[in-house]
Formats: sequence, structure tokens, C-alpha cells
Amino acid sequence: MKPRIIPGKELNGFIKGLMERAELYAPKERDTSPFPANPASDENPPALDAAEHSAGTPPVNGNREVSQFFRDTTEFRHITDPAQVNLDHLNTKLPLKELFLPRREVMFTFDTDTPERVEPVEAVAAERIVLGARPCDAAALEMFDRVFLDEATPDPYYRARREKTTIIGLACNEPGPACFCTAVGGSPHGSAALDLLLVDSGDRYLARPMTAKGEALVAHLPEATAPDIEKAAGLEQEARAAMKFTSDTAALQEKLKAGFDHKAWDEIALPCVNCGVCTYVCPTCHCFDVTDEESHGRGARIRTWDSCQFSLFTRHASGHNPRPTGRDRLRNRMMHKFRYFPAVHGTVLCVGCGRCIVECPSGIDLRETLTTLQEELE
Repeated sequence: MKPRIIPGKELNGFIKGLMERAELYAPKERDTSPFPANPASDENPPALDAAEHSAGTPPVNGNREVSQFFRDTTEFRHITDPAQVNLDHLNTKLPLKELFLPRREVMFTFDTDTPERVEPVEAVAAERIVLGARPCDAAALEMFDRVFLDEATPDPYYRARREKTTIIGLACNEPGPACFCTAVGGSPHGSAALDLLLVDSGDRYLARPMTAKGEALVAHLPEATAPDIEKAAGLEQEARAAMKFTSDTAALQEKLKAGFDHKAWDEIALPCVNCGVCTYVCPTCHCFDVTDEESHGRGARIRTWDSCQFSLFTRHASGHNPRPTGRDRLRNRMMHKFRYFPAVHGTVLCVGCGRCIVECPSGIDLRETLTTLQEELE
């Protein structure tokens, strides 16, 4: 597949073309005023409380540069005008996963008086195109695929959204101070789960098709020249060099096997307040709860995001909780990401986006946690 060129002055035309093909979703500035002109709706939903409150917290780990760099107010939303698209963001407030595993979704409705009457809900009706997904967010979908597209029990709602969505990524030329995708096997110019990758080269975008769907979007555009490709390669090298943190996740997985009861967990968990914001802003966390809601004979089965950091997450009907303390719950999150998931699926459950570092109200830095575990676990 041949790389193509989108001249900067023709970007709006390219976006209009996408809108003519399918419903377009892209990073869009959201109304952050205390009294928005439009009340919360599907088009302008309220942000998660924990994430919203953290926007006013002190500098991340005492680093005001990190705080200001990441205080992004964009979210993936339906685009009705090319002017709404914001490609100057680093990362959206909430990750791309929201378009594939919604915060709240109705799975089906039912009539409580007639058990046979169950009405399925279509996950997504129209074809969709996502523009401006960062490589870390897109890479997380490959991990979701391992969970929700399991051959034995595929999730029909997730599968429908994946099949009807074309994803256009935007390479990171300037990673933020909290980014560490290279430490967990990623790349600021990565192409995992993407159909098309755009690289901002200043006055133009290099468009790299990764699938037939991506190629169809740019087949009419001029081919990239050797200098265009070389410039993009140089931008990737510079972006990689900007991220200094490294971690031997394979070695850590082995250490975690014998480190379940290590005293290091006491120190690591001390500042954690178990608010769960790290799990909600994480592109790879995918825990959910399912509830039935009923009123006047009509009901619905609803799936909502949940968090392993909440005490109710593992509490049994008897009242017993196998993870009764915050230490237990934080340890489980780290074990899941860096031991359990790799053991089953062959990859760590982290893409290094840095959102948890930025949004944590206690200033917990996942990179420091990984370093502590590497150093203290035997």
C-alpha cells in the first residue's frame, strides 16, 4: 500500500469527504464552563466526576509542566462541521475505548409481564470513521479484541462497533512528559489496530494506509515522495528519543509471580485513595457491571463501566470481600496489567498513554511504581 500526501490546506476537504462516507468521530473541544449553553446530552455528556475534579488539582507530582501539557478538554464526539475537529490535542480526556465500550449501554429491553418478549438493541446502526486516534489509544483496541472477540464467546456489541468503524490515527511527534509508550512495546508512530496513520509534517500530512479500508480513503491523493517518507521517519526517531523511561516488563512479570505478599505493596498503596479515576481514563481497563432496571412493567439490561479499585467490585452477597483493603485492590490492578493479562494474552495491559499519571489526585506515577517493583521484588 502506497503512502499518500494530504496538503495541509486541503485537510478540511479531506474531512468533509470522510463525513460524506460515514458518521465521523474526532477529538472535539467540550464545554467546560460551569454553566454550559447546552445541557448534558449524548452530544455533550457530563465528564466523569473523578476526572473532572482532578482538573483543578495541584501540579502532577509537583510538575506543573506535566499538568498543563495534559489538561486536555477534548473528547471523541460526533462531528457535524470540519471546524469542530481538533487535531492539536495530545490525548483526549477520555480514551478511544469509549466509542467501542460505552460508559453506559442498553444491551436489550424487556417486558416484565411477558418473559418471552426481549427486544435486542442494535449496538451501532451506521458505518463510522474515527479521525485523530493516537497510536496508544488504538493499540489498546488490540488488547480489547483479545477479550471481547474471543472465538468461543465474542461480545456482539463490541464486535459490531469494531466491524463498522474505520480508524484513522494521528502520530505523536511531540510526546508529553507523562508518555511512556516505548517502555511497554509501543511507538509514537505505531500502527496497531489502525486503518490509516497520519503524520503531521508541517505543511502536509503523510497518510500511511494499513488496511484496504484505509487505502480506500486516500487512493485519490498524490503519492508520497521519498523526502516525505524520510521526514516522517525522522520525526518518529525524535519522538522516540524524547521518552526516556524504560522498563523490563518481561522480567517484572517473573518477579510478580513471587511478589504477591511483598512488603513493597504497603509503600506503593499508601497514597492511593481508591477513587478509580485511573481505571476510567485508562485505554485498556475494561471491567464492567451489568444491571437490570425496571419501571412499570418495562425493563432494560444495562452495562456500565466499573472499577477494580472500588470495594463493592469484589464484595460477595454474604458480605465477604476477598480484596477488603485498598492495598489489595491496587495490587490486583498492577498484577492484572503486568502479570495475569500477559500470562494469558502475551502482552502487558498498558499502552503508556500517561493518563493515570496525570489524573491521579494523589500524584501516583505508574512509572515510579514499576521502578519500585523492579527494584524491591526479588
